Amino acid sequence: MKKYLIIPILLVLAAACKEEVLHEPVEKSKGAPGEVSKVEVRNGNGFAEITYLLPSNPDLSYVKAVYEVGKGTKREIKASYYTNRMTLDGFGDTLEHKVELYAVNRGEEASKPVTITVKPLVAPIVLTFRDLRVVATFGGINIQAINKFRYPMVIMPMRDTTGSGHYGNLDNIYTEDSLINRNIRGMDTVLTKFTFAIRDRFLNYTDTLYVSLKPIFEQALNRLDFSAVKLPNDAKFVYGTNQEMMWDGRAGRGWPSAFVDEAAGSPQSFTINLGKTAVLSRIKIRPYEELGSQFYVRGSPRFFEVWGSNNPDPSGDWASWTKLIDGEVIKPSGQPYGTETGADRDKAIAGWEFDFPPGLPPYKYLRFRCLRTWQGHFGVCIAQLQLWGAPM
Repeated sequence: MKKYLIIPILLVLAAACKEEVLHEPVEKSKGAPGEVSKVEVRNGNGFAEITYLLPSNPDLSYVKAVYEVGKGTKREIKASYYTNRMTLDGFGDTLEHKVELYAVNRGEEASKPVTITVKPLVAPIVLTFRDLRVVATFGGINIQAINKFRYPMVIMPMRDTTGSGHYGNLDNIYTEDSLINRNIRGMDTVLTKFTFAIRDRFLNYTDTLYVSLKPIFEQALNRLDFSAVKLPNDAKFVYGTNQEMMWDGRAGRGWPSAFVDEAAGSPQSFTINLGKTAVLSRIKIRPYEELGSQFYVRGSPRFFEVWGSNNPDPSGDWASWTKLIDGEVIKPSGQPYGTETGADRDKAIAGWEFDFPPGLPPYKYLRFRCLRTWQGHFGVCIAQLQLWGAPM
């Protein structure tokens, strides 16, 4: 009986030994490699790019850089032996930083460190913060800045809702746009204190901007008051669609949507009777969604004008109209026609918004004139139009 018990125990011990062997390095060490040499540094905005000469060692696996991006915050970057360069990122200041470079072999043995110094240029978030401009707009605030390097960042707005110095978070703005132009709406028209700071994915933070702003009054104009005006030189709608579909309140973005003749050979316009006069604050265009979830294609407006009148000439003569907006739809990614990123689609789904300049007189009639679509013709297509302002 005893000899039958011994055999399983021996098998277990053998298996345990095999398991231990599997956790050892695949290759036996041939000694620590030599150090990298002839290191050169190119400092950039928020990063440093280094090049070096690899040690002559057939056992070399990679080069590792270890450094601090902030007090007590370490970062480690690795580059394989197939290259002789690496980018050290994550810096939020312009101080000198010590970097230790190690050559590491396949047995995970590291060389002695080679210490270098990098001194990054001004971080992208700091450059954007320096350009940050915040002003009151209709129903809220408008945030503008230039993101020169299209760097991923988060703008963090806060608001003192009680007037007692206790700030609450507003929705963060996550962006890589080169031209940042965002509105935060839904605010009362009272003087309010705001703060703004910017951070990056490495948790570097800028200073804080403090401003006091009073949002400008507005409300959504009632689409049920709108009606189409048929002027002789206005556009012809096709495919069984009509102008009124642009304010019928549909939630969908696809077919059917209002389509103007795509074969038109000149800029096309359509006219709206708002039902009552209003001081206009903004217009939102919800574009038609082409098959394949594309928005910056076909008849989606790219360059357009919005005109106002209180006494339009029945002949359609433009002399009775005043231009209110020169509009351009800008794709956040800047990608060429037919290529759209998630940020592009998010902006289109939210709607392309354009503010009317402050100080306009009230108008009862609006005329939309498409100068060029994203496809390059004049036959515009729009899913929905929304308007805001102060009705008289």
